[in-house]
Amino acid sequence: MATKKMTKYISTLALLVISLLWIQNASAQITLQCVKPGEQLLLQPENDTVWVMDNYRMVNVIQTGRLYKLEKEKTELLEQKCDTLRQIIDEKDNLISTYKDDRGYYEKELKECRNDAIYVAEQAKKYQRRARWATIGCGVAAGVGFIVGALLFK
Repeated sequence: MATKKMTKYISTLALLVISLLWIQNASAQITLQCVKPGEQLLLQPENDTVWVMDNYRMVNVIQTGRLYKLEKEKTELLEQKCDTLRQIIDEKDNLISTYKDDRGYYEKELKECRNDAIYVAEQAKKYQRRARWATIGCGVAAGVGFIVGALLFK
């Protein structure tokens, strides 16, 4: 029985000490305290520097902090956009190099095709001339054969 009471007493005491430490720590972390004209405040900086500012300067500091936060967000957004743009530029550069390689291949193939077409055209003209001479020769041979046959079988 005594141990239960003792345990309860120690746990209550520990909870009380922890809550007092927490309250003291919370009050020590108050960063802004307003001192109105005519009031006095006794400060004993132990762990940190104490700054004294007038209202105008304090408003400027707060505004500067807000502007800094906005600019920081803008900077992060712009960095994301720059990264995206760099990625797009890399993709486009890869496409450009692929298109250059393909262009070189197709230019080479087109040149070979044109050379082949020119060669085939020259061969066609040559065979066309031969065919024309063969037709003329066949006509002449048929005429001569007809005349020779008419003279022989008359």
